[in-house]
Amino acid sequence: MSTCKKPFFGDKAIDGTNGLITMIVRCKFSISIVAILLMQWGTHTVDAIEPDHAVLDEQYAFFEAKIRPVLVNTCFRCHGGEEVNNGLRVDSRGALLEGGIYGAAIVPGDPDASLLIEAIRHNEAAHVKMPPDEKLPDHVVRDFEVWVKEGAIWPTEAASPDITQAEPHWSFTSVKAVEPPVDLTGWSDHPIDRFVRAQWHEHGLRPNQPADKRTLMRRVYYDLVGLPPTPEEVKAFMADTTPHAFAQLVERLLASPRYGERWGRHWMDVARYADTGGDNADYPIPEAHLYRDYIIDSFNADKPYNQFVHEQLAGDILAKTAPPQQYTEQIIATGFIALSRRFGTAPYQLNHLILEDTIDTTGRAFLGLTMRCARCHDHKFDPITMEDYYAMYGIFASTTYPYAGSEEFQSGRKPRMNFVPLLPPDQAQPQIAAHQEQLNQRQKEIDQLEHEGELAEKRNSLNQQIETLREQINTLKSDGGDTKDFEAQILALTEQHNGVTKQINDQKGELKQKLPRSDLPADMPQAYAVVDGQATDAHIHRRGDPAQSGKKIRRDVPKFLNGGITLDIPEGQSGRLQLAQWLTSPENPLTARVMVNRIWQFHFGKGIVSTPSNFGRTGSKPTHPLLLDYLAARFIESGWSVKAMHRLILSSKTFQLASDHDAQNAAVDPSNDYYWRFDRRRLEAEALRDAVMSISGLLDISRPGAHPFPPIEKWFWSQHVPFPYDNVTGRFIPTPYPSNHRTVYLMTQRLQYHPFLGLFDGPDTNTTTGVRTSSTVPQQSLFLMNNPWAHEQAQAFARRLMAYSHDPVERINRAYLLAYSREVTAEERQRGVAYIKRVVENFNVDELPPEQRETEAWNSYAQVLLRSNELLYID
Repeated sequence: MSTCKKPFFGDKAIDGTNGLITMIVRCKFSISIVAILLMQWGTHTVDAIEPDHAVLDEQYAFFEAKIRPVLVNTCFRCHGGEEVNNGLRVDSRGALLEGGIYGAAIVPGDPDASLLIEAIRHNEAAHVKMPPDEKLPDHVVRDFEVWVKEGAIWPTEAASPDITQAEPHWSFTSVKAVEPPVDLTGWSDHPIDRFVRAQWHEHGLRPNQPADKRTLMRRVYYDLVGLPPTPEEVKAFMADTTPHAFAQLVERLLASPRYGERWGRHWMDVARYADTGGDNADYPIPEAHLYRDYIIDSFNADKPYNQFVHEQLAGDILAKTAPPQQYTEQIIATGFIALSRRFGTAPYQLNHLILEDTIDTTGRAFLGLTMRCARCHDHKFDPITMEDYYAMYGIFASTTYPYAGSEEFQSGRKPRMNFVPLLPPDQAQPQIAAHQEQLNQRQKEIDQLEHEGELAEKRNSLNQQIETLREQINTLKSDGGDTKDFEAQILALTEQHNGVTKQINDQKGELKQKLPRSDLPADMPQAYAVVDGQATDAHIHRRGDPAQSGKKIRRDVPKFLNGGITLDIPEGQSGRLQLAQWLTSPENPLTARVMVNRIWQFHFGKGIVSTPSNFGRTGSKPTHPLLLDYLAARFIESGWSVKAMHRLILSSKTFQLASDHDAQNAAVDPSNDYYWRFDRRRLEAEALRDAVMSISGLLDISRPGAHPFPPIEKWFWSQHVPFPYDNVTGRFIPTPYPSNHRTVYLMTQRLQYHPFLGLFDGPDTNTTTGVRTSSTVPQQSLFLMNNPWAHEQAQAFARRLMAYSHDPVERINRAYLLAYSREVTAEERQRGVAYIKRVVENFNVDELPPEQRETEAWNSYAQVLLRSNELLYID
């Protein structure tokens, strides 16, 4: 689903035209720079985002997960079937649009005008309140508001496919062994080019010219490491005229530690990585960064992808028999499962939704299948049944998830629990036993305060005195006597009793504050990871409701994909290891296809299948199905090497084509489905931020480690004051823990978008992200014009240029090499020198002393360069 982005101006939201005017008034730019920036801003307002398969896929999944179950379980009994109250049915979009006696139930795009939303909000002025007995939870109401605002998308109804009758869907068939077609033109003997060339021939297309050397270098730098080349690297590559210069450049970038940071971030999108839990208080998970670093290190090491899959789903099981040096790494790997989003407040509250997130992410990440809608009913489009869903459900229900804590932390009643020690069991168990003994002793001391000691005895005595007086009062009342004196005594004793009780509670509170906040010793290395729990098969939840138990289902994988083979799960194990092994087995047609499609997607900006997390019937068809199978087969043959796929794709002429427009080709293939050119695209949020900091000289490329969360004893957050409120100032922190490290290392939350990542289309940390949105909106330009961070980068860039040389011409030459990885043209140089001179002259003598005018002029010039489309876009 698309996410509402908040435009920022400094630390305030921009409000349309008034915000723009305010920005111009507050900024101390010369008229010329304002004109330049406004012209660039204006060019960005004309772009439109067309809905595509990926967007629809997300909307369908949202409907099936959040909307249809509520309509079926809550609304249908009164507004469906034979009973239709107030003339309203809820079993189709058309019925909701038609509405009942009060009119249309929904107005797509306008929740506030929709009677359905008015009713479920339980507004005072509503005609009716639905459900009438009890308001739906707030998060459910918000889901319906989002659904209506997004257009009330309702997937076309279809019966669950009968796989015994229907022709198998392309992605459910075995990977084909194919040979590249012959290219009679001799254009290229590269296998990828031969597949692509065959489509050009079929559709009457011709390829663009190759990209120039400088463009190709910049492209591959951002592609593999997400950073611009240094001026020295540009000059060295441009001077290398050997035939293997590009291949050697690719190898150098693949060997760089920056490669894992770039490509690890892609996987973090899929794994819905975040540093917080996602429940009501969104508690921090300080150990989450270990999984982040595991991903980065795995890509840098070119860990075979099948091993990568096995470790993330079953690393704890593998660790039992793995060499000691791999124990810690494999435990940490299961953060993929542990990072499933939490719901509610209490430990494992709404656990079925946590497991649903695990199943959904596993299905989308590895199989490219949308499985979550089978929680409530058989899949409407793919041959996934409820039995298939609950077969997977049992595997993860047999797994112990960690719990990050909740607002009841403050009382010591709900400590963090079930984190996994990073020490082997024989070393960890004695320390855990001692820690548990300490925990039990503290709890015993708390319990004793209620029943033992001077205060407890005093309270018991007061209770007895009060009870005696009450009996005397009752006797006097029956005899008609005066009870005022006794009642006054009770009042005094009760006041004493309350005082003693307060003393007891205060002492208990002090002891509770000393209770360990975790079921593991604080100094024990531990991970936010999972381990096998009690092995159990799950019952179907009728209509997705855990309270309505149905048939018991054996743990297994989807029947339509298992080739008649069921998982052989050893006694007492969850089945996660067998699931992981099945995913990468020769019998599984999807896992290799899905991953090579993701690799292709991140090189070309789109996949051969444009819905990379949906290879089912509602997903898009592959533009080059034979090429996809060829790549999948090569991937497996290479030992599941991701870097081997990079080498293969980047060495193709297809990847190295120019991005120029061709009217004749565009008339046939306007969306460039057949890759007759390279698609020009905007840098993602992380690459943009990293590039700007690299150019300014402020980027810190070291690995920062853990985030500076406050000590656990000082955690206080609740659903009313969620993280990251500051308990000292009582204020919300919009960007906690600012950093000059690479963006992959920023602390990211579930309930609060980082302002920069939110504005520049970062991933939704609440769910697996296969394709990011790529918006072009005025607020992005306004951010780069006005935000203090943007000013800081421009000023640092200016200082870097001024320190490089006293000659303005040399400074401008250096600026273009740093920002755009190319030499400046004579015209650009001339305009730059003239601009600096004009800005210096335009400063008022009273406004700025002469010694600062040059600095401000170069700050202004640096900001223009950092805001340019040439930096923002990759050709």
